[in-house]
Amino acid sequence: MAKLREYNIENKLEYLEVEAKGIVESKKYFPIFEEKGKKRIFKPLSKTKPYSTPLFCYSEAYWSYFMYKYFDERTPIYNIALCSGLSSEFPKYYDKGCIVDDIRKPGERIINLLELFRMFKDKDINLEDYVNYCEIEYDYSEILRSNFFTANKRLGEALAEQILCSILRRDENFHYENILFIEKDGKIESIAPMLDMEYSMMFMHPDDLKKHKSKFSLYDEGMGVLFEYNNNEEVSFKKNHDTFVKAHNEGSIYDEFDAYKNFNLRKNLQTIVELYPHVCTKFIEKLEKLKLEVEKVNLNFNEEFVGDFSSSDWEHFSLLIKDGIGELDKRYKEALEKANSTRMKLNKEEFNERLRKEVLWSIDKLIYMLNFYLDIKNGKIKSIINYHNSTLYGKVERVPVELLERYKKMKQEEERQKKLRKY
Repeated sequence: MAKLREYNIENKLEYLEVEAKGIVESKKYFPIFEEKGKKRIFKPLSKTKPYSTPLFCYSEAYWSYFMYKYFDERTPIYNIALCSGLSSEFPKYYDKGCIVDDIRKPGERIINLLELFRMFKDKDINLEDYVNYCEIEYDYSEILRSNFFTANKRLGEALAEQILCSILRRDENFHYENILFIEKDGKIESIAPMLDMEYSMMFMHPDDLKKHKSKFSLYDEGMGVLFEYNNNEEVSFKKNHDTFVKAHNEGSIYDEFDAYKNFNLRKNLQTIVELYPHVCTKFIEKLEKLKLEVEKVNLNFNEEFVGDFSSSDWEHFSLLIKDGIGELDKRYKEALEKANSTRMKLNKEEFNERLRKEVLWSIDKLIYMLNFYLDIKNGKIKSIINYHNSTLYGKVERVPVELLERYKKMKQEEERQKKLRKY
């Protein structure tokens, strides 16, 4: 990808103020520079954002290039950059970040999905109570079926493709305020091109490969139905089929205990296949073309920019900057020690090899799941015989269903007893 760009905060044109609109309130200030008659936004790397490392910037550069080339040519391409003096003005930011073109045109306003449903109210859609956690997968099934997107099919198709793109890059921060629309004179002109691609799973937790691989497997299994065909002679095809249909339509008891809500990936894929099968077919064709280039691409890392880092750095910075805890506080010292104990220098060759393997796997997995759901939609029930919800790094270890069901009944009984005692 392109070489490092360098800027100085003293040469900024203005600041772009970005304010979260949900329950979790935050304000971000991004300096804007002018180059060759274009406004360019410097998006800084945050010291307090969970799991933030310099690889977040490379994730933006890597994925914006592929999103532009294969899915949406409006996508602005991110480049790694430095902005000298920014950290002095805003201590919560590093001087490191990305530079990207401002997508706004005169008279246009960027709004997110939450703001869109405040403009076009729908009694069946309530996003006001959601919290924008990272590492949580969000449910888009009812949103895609909403009155607004049913009436605006073009926007529904565009949203469906952006959701598929988020699954391709395994975006761990694809919440309702990260889907953007272009509004002008009270009308929604289009969905905005894809922005904010730093939380790609492939670029997260490089200093904790056990967690990295565990999350990868959870994501893999979340995309599919939790079902294995039982080849026991005493179990008929019909019984297997009934078991599959129940799991396909209702999910499983594991969904109720999934803190990351990975089952929403399955729901989103099923809904997109149901509503927009033609989008899925075209998307598969794009993935096949993308795969050919991914096999050849290596990221060129700037060693000084990457430096040494830990995915836990954000914890001590958050205590210091957000919570106002001093450096002598025990909690700060423990968080700093945790970060220092996991600090690493990037092995570029190993990272590129793993990145290529994981992206190629993600492509193949998504193609398989889309084709599988398309088969189900088209009545090819026999496909469940050869169905495999495969993972790259090994199956997720799960508690037996019987134990979970017993635990669930026990908790339900405890709640019932509590209510009885109130009276």
